[in-house]
Amino acid sequence: MNDHYDVIIVGARVAGASLAILLGEMGKKVLLVDKASFPSDTLSTHFMSHTGFLEKLGVLEQLEESGLRKVARMRTYIGSSFVEGPRTSYTIIPRRDKLDSMLIQRALTFPSVNFKPETSARELIWEEGKVVGVRLLEKGELHDVHADLVVGADGKNSNIAHWTDAEKYEETKPLRPVIYGYFEGIEPLPEPATEIFLHEGRIGFVFPMESNRDCLGIEIHPEEFKAMMKNPEESFKQTFDQLYGMKARMKGAKLQGKIIGTPGMPNFFRTAYGNGWALIGDAGHSKDPSTGLGINDAFMQSFLLADACLKIDKGISKEEAMKEFARKRDEQLLPGFQMTLQYIQSLRKWTDNEVALFQSMAANPMVWNKLVPNLSRHLENDAADFPLLHTAMQMEAEQFGFKKES
Repeated sequence: MNDHYDVIIVGARVAGASLAILLGEMGKKVLLVDKASFPSDTLSTHFMSHTGFLEKLGVLEQLEESGLRKVARMRTYIGSSFVEGPRTSYTIIPRRDKLDSMLIQRALTFPSVNFKPETSARELIWEEGKVVGVRLLEKGELHDVHADLVVGADGKNSNIAHWTDAEKYEETKPLRPVIYGYFEGIEPLPEPATEIFLHEGRIGFVFPMESNRDCLGIEIHPEEFKAMMKNPEESFKQTFDQLYGMKARMKGAKLQGKIIGTPGMPNFFRTAYGNGWALIGDAGHSKDPSTGLGINDAFMQSFLLADACLKIDKGISKEEAMKEFARKRDEQLLPGFQMTLQYIQSLRKWTDNEVALFQSMAANPMVWNKLVPNLSRHLENDAADFPLLHTAMQMEAEQFGFKKES
């Protein structure tokens, strides 16, 4: 094998497969490779901020028809009280074996896209300081393939990033371990909602996936991880039983598969591109999963890189187009990165007084009658140390009809 491609993409999960779709639409000759077989699961936040990218990629209808529930509400619990409201748009929450496979199959509808699963990249091929291809191991044999551009979509521990010495910046060590599992038999809410529990300085979540399947997870304290993973199923259940209403709702539940855990996700940006190569997805940018932005961010990077390729085809210099790709990537991802780190670093156990006051306020309509007219001012003042939060909430409120005061 000594084929030449326009683009070789190493990693066929959300970032790599979506880029293959976009390049396939442009008629690019693409080779998509991944060391895994498909369909298969992978560590994931699952949650998507919205479905717009899925629609543009041509897989939204198929995913919805597979039985995924539309989730248009979010509920946040503190103690035995909660607040709930609509989101500006609905989302769906698929398992990754389903989502990634559908994206790959969509990419393969374009005749110029070729896919090789169970194929690993072993090293990059260089010529005069430029990446010009990849040495692949397929079925025990090494093959060299060449391309105008090699894209690393191979995760936070990216080999492509390692081989190109892509520099990390804005780096913060992993902050919180996460453990999660898929359950059947959870008593559902009357209307599907993403549920977030802020309890004892931890974050619990319930993601409604398909009918009779939910993803349950907990972002825990670092010192708890080793002990919980010694007996993960029992530890998980004991911790989740502490969350309001969940002991009763989990009474008839059954774990599908096993509890999955990670000691934490690294937080960083990497140099987005170099001579003949580029990084997307977690290879280029990784952060704590608590805000559920990972899949959305991966799609966004793929669209930005595809746009850069289109600009090059239209005559813009490669350096100019790729420099714009990197600038836009950081510009669009940095606010969410900062907000995520601030959120996790500020988490703590509520005091007894704080919980008691919240319980009292949640059950008192006179309090809300007094607070609501001044909510914007309260949020602006209370978020003075992190004004991005107030800005983000105001932007979301505008989609519900909020108008800034003149």
